[in-house]
Amino acid sequence: MPESPAATLPARAYHDAATYERERQAVFGRQWQFVGFRAALRATGDYVQTTFAGWSIVVVVHPDGTLRAFHNVCRHRAGPLVVGDAGRCQSFVCRYHGWSYDLDGALRSAREFGADADFDPSAFGLWPVAVDEWRGLVFVNLDSDTPPLAEDLGAFFAACDDLPLERFTFGEHVEHDVDANWKTYADNYMEGYHIPLVHPGLHREVDAKRYRVDVGDRFCIHSVPTRDGAVNAGRWLWRYPNLALNVYPRGMNIERIVPTGPRSTRVVYDYCFLDPDETEANREIVTMGNQVLAEDRIICEQVQCNLEAGIYEAGRLSPRHENGVAAFQGWVLDSLARHPVGPLEVSSEETLGISHP
Repeated sequence: MPESPAATLPARAYHDAATYERERQAVFGRQWQFVGFRAALRATGDYVQTTFAGWSIVVVVHPDGTLRAFHNVCRHRAGPLVVGDAGRCQSFVCRYHGWSYDLDGALRSAREFGADADFDPSAFGLWPVAVDEWRGLVFVNLDSDTPPLAEDLGAFFAACDDLPLERFTFGEHVEHDVDANWKTYADNYMEGYHIPLVHPGLHREVDAKRYRVDVGDRFCIHSVPTRDGAVNAGRWLWRYPNLALNVYPRGMNIERIVPTGPRSTRVVYDYCFLDPDETEANREIVTMGNQVLAEDRIICEQVQCNLEAGIYEAGRLSPRHENGVAAFQGWVLDSLARHPVGPLEVSSEETLGISHP
């Protein structure tokens, strides 16, 4: 990994369309992505669908009980196989022209296609995607050469060993759209430096001066002393490029920072609770989480406007408060350097205008 930069990424990295396309391929096309809960994938044909960085992916339960994953794209003319977040089906049927596929991805029928001597149905199965699970959470990876989930995220998983993840029950799904680049929002997540100015409610619960970010192998652990009874007591674990497990004494928020374009992001919250019947306590967790996100959205959208205005080129990172930001930006640069895409096959530092000491 390149040495963590003292300077920030250049402003154009937060809105340039070519940079975003490189990140789509080199970051989100090669990193494991959380897509849902195994509890929602029990019976044959149960499926979940998710979209990240432009890719729509469907995960389904095969008749043998295993999980299979595919691009939610028909091989005929790119129609969608499923719509909506979840459901159950006996086969995949394209919503555009009706081509159908078995749950193993094989083309079953090209509806009323006609005679074509050069058409081999066996060559038109769905594009497969790697899928795996860990402690009830399901992940996918678009890279066919990716290391296994347990190997690639092993250090992060080890940091979660003492967390009672299996005791939490899914409770609520919330999505928030933010008019900012995904890295603008991720940078914000990676430090507590802004808490006193941006989050008055959170600031009353924590000792922001003692906010700590410990950096591991493409993951960070956030911790801060809290007052007794604080809703935000607990630990926040973040794994590159966009997953956070925010764990509290009575619940958990699984957070995804999902890019939807060079200047837009969807923040996805899945709230899980230790006791689903504790409605008042659980609602307090959701209310606080949504309030913090609303405050983050406002400041991130203002920062995004300034990044695009043309006056700001780059800044400096605080060695005391922003080691997590430096690590994250270094991981982005490393992904771009390792996996150059298309005509931009130059180093990430050259492409983004970054130089390292």
